[in-house]
Amino acid sequence: LTRCIMHTLRDTHHTHNVGNNYSKAMKFKLPGCTVVVLQTVFDMKKLDDLHNTLRLLPDGSTGKVVAGLLDERNFRLIPKFPNHDLKHVVLDYEMKIEDEIKMQAYLVGNGNYTWPCLLFLTLGIFKPIIWKDIVAHYQQGKSSPCVFNLNLTDVMHVPIDKLKKKYGRNRTIANKSSRCTTLRKQ
Repeated sequence: LTRCIMHTLRDTHHTHNVGNNYSKAMKFKLPGCTVVVLQTVFDMKKLDDLHNTLRLLPDGSTGKVVAGLLDERNFRLIPKFPNHDLKHVVLDYEMKIEDEIKMQAYLVGNGNYTWPCLLFLTLGIFKPIIWKDIVAHYQQGKSSPCVFNLNLTDVMHVPIDKLKKKYGRNRTIANKSSRCTTLRKQ
């Protein structure tokens, strides 16, 4: 686990793309280690079917954009985290470790106190160059509409521009409604 964490800190790529190749998977870092475990424990067929469905949606739909983001990086949806990939798209966070940490800070500020969110946020301790950014993203999440309950299957047909206008980090201040105020558990 320690080696996974240390390699993660040197790597800047999100690691969904482990597929079924164990030797490739061993090259991936902490997120990759987590992905391997999740893909081993859970049935991937349902998520692979969902990914294929997302690919077939109209251009500009949220689902099509999520599928495109994953496909261009050769990633798959991973068990327990399809809504996480949705948040990357809606909130415009890249799939690299620094943006992952910033997004977790945003989500904690937004009221998401789940174990995975807090765990990945703690990786920021090892990235002092982004400490100020972490605080800024936390503050931004604190003053933003609640994204905790956004669900990929519920919004896959919604135009991505509509979701970004309502929930995105670059939305207008006038859309500052439905702030998360309760403790979130997973």
